[in-house]
Amino acid sequence: MLRIKFSTAPNKLTSADFKYYHLPIPSKGIKEKRNSETELIFDNEFEAVVYADQLEEIVTTVSKTSPLRNTLRDLATTIRNDDSIRNYLEYSTIYQWLKNKVSSIRSVIKPSPIS
Repeated sequence: MLRIKFSTAPNKLTSADFKYYHLPIPSKGIKEKRNSETELIFDNEFEAVVYADQLEEIVTTVSKTSPLRNTLRDLATTIRNDDSIRNYLEYSTIYQWLKNKVSSIRSVIKPSPIS
Protein backbone atom coordinates (compact mmCIF):
# COMPACT_ATOMS: atom_id res chain seq x y z
CA MET A 1 0.00 0.00 0.00
CA LEU A 2 1.29 3.43 -0.99
CA ARG A 3 0.44 6.58 0.96
CA ILE A 4 1.14 10.02 -0.46
CA LYS A 5 0.68 13.06 1.78
CA PHE A 6 -0.81 16.17 0.24
CA SER A 7 -0.58 19.40 2.24
CA THR A 8 -3.06 22.11 1.37
CA ALA A 9 -1.84 25.29 3.00
CA PRO A 10 -4.81 27.70 2.88
CA ASN A 11 -7.66 25.18 2.75
CA LYS A 12 -7.91 21.53 3.61
CA LEU A 13 -8.80 19.18 0.77
CA THR A 14 -11.41 16.78 2.15
CA SER A 15 -13.33 13.81 0.85
CA ALA A 16 -16.33 16.15 0.59
CA ASP A 17 -14.33 18.26 -1.89
CA PHE A 18 -13.65 15.16 -3.98
CA LYS A 19 -17.38 14.43 -4.09
CA TYR A 20 -18.39 18.05 -4.70
CA TYR A 21 -16.00 18.48 -7.66
CA HIS A 22 -16.62 14.91 -8.93
CA LEU A 23 -12.93 14.05 -8.67
CA PRO A 24 -11.76 10.46 -8.95
CA ILE A 25 -10.90 8.91 -5.59
CA PRO A 26 -7.63 6.96 -5.26
CA SER A 27 -7.98 3.16 -5.34
CA LYS A 28 -7.67 2.72 -1.57
CA GLY A 29 -9.27 6.01 -0.60
CA ILE A 30 -8.42 9.21 1.21
CA LYS A 31 -7.47 9.76 4.82
CA GLU A 32 -7.84 13.22 6.31
CA LYS A 33 -5.40 14.37 8.99
CA ARG A 34 -5.92 17.05 11.62
CA ASN A 35 -3.38 19.52 10.22
CA SER A 36 -4.52 20.53 6.71
CA GLU A 37 -2.99 17.34 5.34
CA THR A 38 -4.69 14.67 3.29
CA GLU A 39 -3.29 11.22 2.53
CA LEU A 40 -4.00 9.62 -0.82
CA ILE A 41 -3.85 5.84 -0.55
CA PHE A 42 -3.05 3.60 -3.53
CA ASP A 43 -2.39 -0.10 -4.04
CA ASN A 44 0.89 0.56 -5.82
CA GLU A 45 2.97 3.09 -7.74
CA PHE A 46 1.38 2.27 -11.09
CA GLU A 47 -2.07 3.22 -9.83
CA ALA A 48 -0.69 6.50 -8.44
CA VAL A 49 0.87 7.38 -11.81
CA VAL A 50 -2.39 6.60 -13.64
CA TYR A 51 -4.26 8.71 -11.08
CA ALA A 52 -1.88 11.66 -11.62
CA ASP A 53 -2.49 11.32 -15.38
CA GLN A 54 -6.25 11.45 -14.78
CA LEU A 55 -5.88 14.60 -12.69
CA GLU A 56 -3.82 16.26 -15.41
CA GLU A 57 -6.54 15.47 -17.94
CA ILE A 58 -9.16 16.99 -15.64
CA VAL A 59 -7.04 20.15 -15.26
CA THR A 60 -7.49 20.85 -18.98
CA THR A 61 -11.28 20.93 -18.54
CA VAL A 62 -11.31 23.28 -15.53
CA SER A 63 -11.57 27.05 -15.96
CA LYS A 64 -8.24 28.87 -15.78
CA THR A 65 -9.56 31.15 -13.03
CA SER A 66 -10.88 28.33 -10.85
CA PRO A 67 -9.00 27.63 -7.59
CA LEU A 68 -9.64 23.96 -8.27
CA ARG A 69 -7.23 24.12 -11.21
CA ASN A 70 -4.28 25.00 -8.96
CA THR A 71 -5.29 22.38 -6.41
CA LEU A 72 -5.41 19.67 -9.09
CA ARG A 73 -2.03 20.72 -10.46
CA ASP A 74 -0.53 20.69 -6.97
CA LEU A 75 -2.03 17.27 -6.33
CA ALA A 76 -0.63 15.79 -9.56
CA THR A 77 2.76 17.40 -8.87
CA THR A 78 2.81 16.03 -5.32
CA ILE A 79 2.19 12.53 -6.64
CA ARG A 80 4.85 12.82 -9.35
CA ASN A 81 7.42 14.27 -6.91
CA ASP A 82 6.96 11.49 -4.35
CA ASP A 83 10.23 9.55 -3.97
CA SER A 84 8.65 6.13 -4.45
CA ILE A 85 6.90 7.31 -7.64
CA ARG A 86 10.11 8.83 -8.99
CA ASN A 87 12.01 5.60 -8.30
CA TYR A 88 9.23 3.57 -9.89
CA LEU A 89 9.30 5.68 -13.06
CA GLU A 90 13.08 5.73 -13.22
CA TYR A 91 13.44 1.97 -12.97
CA SER A 92 10.33 0.99 -14.89
CA THR A 93 11.23 -0.96 -18.02
CA ILE A 94 8.68 0.84 -20.17
CA TYR A 95 9.97 4.20 -19.01
CA GLN A 96 13.56 3.17 -19.76
CA TRP A 97 12.55 1.92 -23.20
CA LEU A 98 10.79 5.20 -24.02
CA LYS A 99 13.71 7.19 -22.70
CA ASN A 100 16.11 5.26 -24.93
CA LYS A 101 13.85 5.66 -27.96
CA VAL A 102 13.49 9.41 -27.43
CA SER A 103 17.25 9.88 -27.15
CA SER A 104 17.84 7.82 -30.29
CA ILE A 105 15.21 9.87 -32.14
CA ARG A 106 16.82 13.08 -30.92
CA SER A 107 20.23 11.95 -32.16
CA VAL A 108 18.74 11.26 -35.61
CA ILE A 109 16.97 14.61 -35.72
CA LYS A 110 19.89 16.57 -34.34
CA PRO A 111 23.13 14.78 -35.27
CA SER A 112 26.27 15.61 -33.35
CA PRO A 113 28.61 18.15 -34.95
CA ILE A 114 31.41 16.80 -37.11
CA SER A 115 34.84 17.49 -35.69
